[in-house]
Amino acid sequence: MFAKERQEDIVRQVNLSGHVKVKELSLKYQVTEDCIRKDLSLLEKKGLLKKTYGGAMSLRKNPHLYSSIQRKDMNDKQRQEIAKKVISLLENQDTIYLDISRTNVEVAHLLNASSLSLIVITNMIEILDVLKDNQNISVVFIGGELNKERDGFWGGLSLQMIQQFKIDKAFLGVVGVQFNNGDVSTYYIEDGLMKQRVMKQSQRNYLLCETRKLSEDGQFIYGNLKDVDGLILSDVLNQDYQEYMKIYDIEML
Repeated sequence: MFAKERQEDIVRQVNLSGHVKVKELSLKYQVTEDCIRKDLSLLEKKGLLKKTYGGAMSLRKNPHLYSSIQRKDMNDKQRQEIAKKVISLLENQDTIYLDISRTNVEVAHLLNASSLSLIVITNMIEILDVLKDNQNISVVFIGGELNKERDGFWGGLSLQMIQQFKIDKAFLGVVGVQFNNGDVSTYYIEDGLMKQRVMKQSQRNYLLCETRKLSEDGQFIYGNLKDVDGLILSDVLNQDYQEYMKIYDIEML
């Protein structure tokens, strides 16, 4: 294995398990511990991990570093791939929930171009705007406290409204997914509380996950991978991630 391949593999392991140890890496790659320390120093300089005594830990990003405008324009292709997979899961007469998520906006556009007959429940204004004139789709809008940056509603009134509905399939945005403990997180407490309530009301829950979210974290943990039925991904996970995912017994799409 070349040094670059070894270093890329080390980064994958760190992001997967949260930490690695020099001694274990030395045995795995059959190189000296000094060689591994040099790898970790190089990767730390690149901002890919943080060195610790005897090893390294993951350096997960805070998505608040991105402005709302930047988030809107990021990863359109990945969102579109996820949206196509969402459409493949839908059946006529489903009642679905699309929460505040740029990927769910892509889902709404595909729904608008389809012949599916559905009930769509949402708390995001842009999704309502996309679907409002569609004759095959009944839209139920969840009101409450407006968050202008997120273009949607949440809060106490929203929670009261959503618990009146039974949902077949919910498609939820996520800011960060952490494989070593299964935590899934979002930016805001109110958004997280809304997601928690939706998950209780829905028969099946799916997380919409762009690749970058495997190395990012939000401020509020709203659930665990064990709480969901499927993880809808923009790319195929490598073998290490796939093995780890068996712990959670969920569908990967």
